[in-house]
Amino acid sequence: GGGGGKVHVVKLPKNSGAPGLPLNIGIQFACGKYIAFLDNDDLFTKTALEELTALAEEYQADAINTNEFFAFNDRNASTEELLDVKNHHVVNCHNVSARNAGAPRLHEAVVISESLAERVNHWINFDFHWATWATFCRRDFLILNQIKFPNMPPADDQPFNFNCICSAKKLLRVPNITYIYRIRHDSLSHENANSEKYFCKWLKVLSTGCNEFDNVMKRFPFFDEHPDYRYAVLDWHVKHKLHQLQNFYAQIHPAALQPLVEKEFHSDEATFAAYLFNTVNIQRLQIMRLQQELSKFQR
Repeated sequence: GGGGGKVHVVKLPKNSGAPGLPLNIGIQFACGKYIAFLDNDDLFTKTALEELTALAEEYQADAINTNEFFAFNDRNASTEELLDVKNHHVVNCHNVSARNAGAPRLHEAVVISESLAERVNHWINFDFHWATWATFCRRDFLILNQIKFPNMPPADDQPFNFNCICSAKKLLRVPNITYIYRIRHDSLSHENANSEKYFCKWLKVLSTGCNEFDNVMKRFPFFDEHPDYRYAVLDWHVKHKLHQLQNFYAQIHPAALQPLVEKEFHSDEATFAAYLFNTVNIQRLQIMRLQQELSKFQR
């Protein structure tokens, strides 16, 4: 709906089968020129699809990334109140315009350079939003480039969005706030962060995510020629996910952590193992440099 009949909204229930699979089916059977994604408990603003379609047509963009959104924290608000948030009819102080931390605020549409180095730098600096709903793109672009959601636990949207950003010939970032994120404290993403189940889930996201990001990067010779950028992407992913586990780490004894890790990791996860090795090695070198500096003062 919306966008003059050119947009097909893929709106599918959460937990509807294997991760990624329902969205891939939606893309396959969609009939619009453009694809937009909407979580089943959120909303688009009233003119979202018209705005994004007009921008895509004007710039002939393969994909658009919208960094900013409305975060709505009032569970009792009506749909009309939610939709009026764009007109600043804000119900309480928790309903705010938000964006990725540190990302600069845009004032007009920006065409992103085709340089993969620049796009990776934008990615690791959180200039792009990684959520699926932040991506608006042409359906034939997804089909032609065989861009699909991976079969992995929550956060499967990150490798998908990264693939779109690397693959798009014409990539656009826009200041338009078109999405209303409805905060729900009973959602799966807000489950008990101190439970073993929570830890194992995010540990799996860590390892499978490394492999999925690696699968995307294997499609581009650039990452073979510039392994530092490849490492930077994996580093971004792992640091982003380790943040989800910080409360658990603070409350568990290191000895109890080992069996949990062993249960989740297998020999075929070479990408994640390589990342850990590199990280440990970098830390070792940093410690050696610090020891050398300290030795100067001990003479």
